[in-house]
Order: sequence, then C-alpha cells, then structure tokens
Amino acid sequence: MLYTYVATGLIAGAVAATGAWQVQGWRLGNEIKGLKAQHAAESAKAQADTRAKEIAFNQKLQDAQNEATKRETKLRADAATAHRTADGLRGTLYDFRASLPNAPTSALVARADTAAELLGACVSEYRGVAEAADRHAGDALMLRDAWPR
Repeated sequence: MLYTYVATGLIAGAVAATGAWQVQGWRLGNEIKGLKAQHAAESAKAQADTRAKEIAFNQKLQDAQNEATKRETKLRADAATAHRTADGLRGTLYDFRASLPNAPTSALVARADTAAELLGACVSEYRGVAEAADRHAGDALMLRDAWPR
C-alpha cells in the first residue's frame, strides 16, 4: 500500500510538472507571438517612415531640378536678348559709319570701325563670362535647394 501512495504521488507530481511545463510553454509562446507582432509593426512603421522620407527627398530633388531648368531657360532667353541688342548696337555703329562719307577725314571712318569691332569683341567676351557665371550660380542654387535639411 505504501508503494501505491508513493506511485500515486510520483504520478501526480509528474502530471503536475507536465501541466506546469505546458502552461509555461503557452505563456512563453504567447509572449513570443506578442514580441513578433510588435517587431513586425515597428518594422512596418520604420519602412513606411523611410519610404516617406525618400519620397520627400526625391520630390525636393525634382523640384530643385525643375527650378534649375526654368533658370536655364530664362538664362538662354536673356542671352539671346543680349545678343540681339549687341547686333543692334553694332548695326547702329555701321550705319553711323555709312553716314560719314562726306567726312573730311578718313580717321572718322577708321574710328567707327574700330569702335564697332571693339564693341563686338567686348560683347562676345562678357556674354560668355555672364553665361558661365549664371550657369554656375544656377547649379549651386539647385544643389543647395536639393540638399536634405
């Protein structure tokens, strides 16, 4: 009979240990599921935040490029206007020279030719410098506008 009590106690202890083990497994399993769900939610949020930042950066870059294109278009229009103005001034000087046939000296004609040539050379040089400076300034502004803040 003593053996029966001991056997019953051992079986009861084994059942209790198995039950405790099972309950602990369920509890830990639920904790692991909760942690996995929390990790998945945080990961999804981090990916969404990163994607939103990337989209905002790309939009800002595109806006900066569009503004640079507008500035370049205006620059080209301004350069064309300057070219037409210089051609007009050159034409005015040539007309002035043509109106001087009655001039008593050929020095007046030579001076008009020299002035026209000098003006043409200056305009070409200064236009090239101005275009390069404006392009550089436009590029610098585009890069500054596109830089992440």
